[in-house]
Amino acid sequence: MLRIKNISRGFPNFPRITRLLVIIFFFLFSFGMVIHLAEPDTFHNLFDGIWWAVVTISTVGYGDLAPTTVAGKVIAIILILTGAGLLTSYFAALAAVSVSSEQSYMEGKMDYNRTGQIIIVGWNERSKEIIRELGILQPYTAIVLIDDSLETHPIPKENVHFIRGKAITDLVLQRANIKSADKVLITADLRQDEAEADMFSIITLLAVKGCRPDIFSLVEILTKEQIENAFRAGADGIIETNRFASELMVQSLLHRFVPEFQMDGQLRKNIGTVTLKSIQLRQEWQGLTFSELHGIMLEADMIAVGIEREGKRIIKPSWKMALQMGDRVFIVNQD
Repeated sequence: MLRIKNISRGFPNFPRITRLLVIIFFFLFSFGMVIHLAEPDTFHNLFDGIWWAVVTISTVGYGDLAPTTVAGKVIAIILILTGAGLLTSYFAALAAVSVSSEQSYMEGKMDYNRTGQIIIVGWNERSKEIIRELGILQPYTAIVLIDDSLETHPIPKENVHFIRGKAITDLVLQRANIKSADKVLITADLRQDEAEADMFSIITLLAVKGCRPDIFSLVEILTKEQIENAFRAGADGIIETNRFASELMVQSLLHRFVPEFQMDGQLRKNIGTVTLKSIQLRQEWQGLTFSELHGIMLEADMIAVGIEREGKRIIKPSWKMALQMGDRVFIVNQD
């Protein structure tokens, strides 16, 4: 087999396949020209010569054109001995690139080049479920998963791209094409201590905002002490996983409702259906604290979990937060 590295030394800035193609085209052109000059009666023009060279080098051998002179046959012998190896080198390189590309994709080494994607930082059961739910609600949404603990792509789907690395580095974020991303979700690393996990999430947020200050960023925070730091770092929204789960557990214990998650993703109770919806704040509720409203809701067999004010959703606000006209209240209601 020919050593293409030596032959293609004049094309150092091009990929190997491109260099091989250039060499093959030059090779076919040269032999087409030579055979046309050697046997002009058989090969009437340059195209006939190139056509014969292509058919010969590919071992197809249609037989419509063939050399008849000794010189022509010698040229054919040289073409067969050298061209077959050259063409084999090309297809071998093509196969190697294909295998290497698939391997790079599975190992998270391939850059993401499209736009409008949602970037999810951290692989865990929560991010796994988030990707599953997004696949149901918005099946065509592109997702880029960034994680440094995985060896291979955890869910190789058409719309999920895996980048292996730490999202605190600009290089990894650039590989995820942060400049063209739509949203970023940073999940907490539960393998670490909660305080350390929050610190890592905030550092990741700083890196994200450093690369793309205007991107919508949602951050999972485990300790309340780090909430203000997350907002200072530029978070557009905070998910307090521990607080939300604790509130749900307390309400389940006090009011004996046991949430069960079915395969269709709908939240049900053993005595009915639980729905989360928003209602307009009534005039008589104006000026009440969220704690006072919570008590009123409980008497009506409803649970207040948050408010929406000026387009901003606040899940489980401070008990002392006063309600204003124009607010909407998020409630868990039993049908």
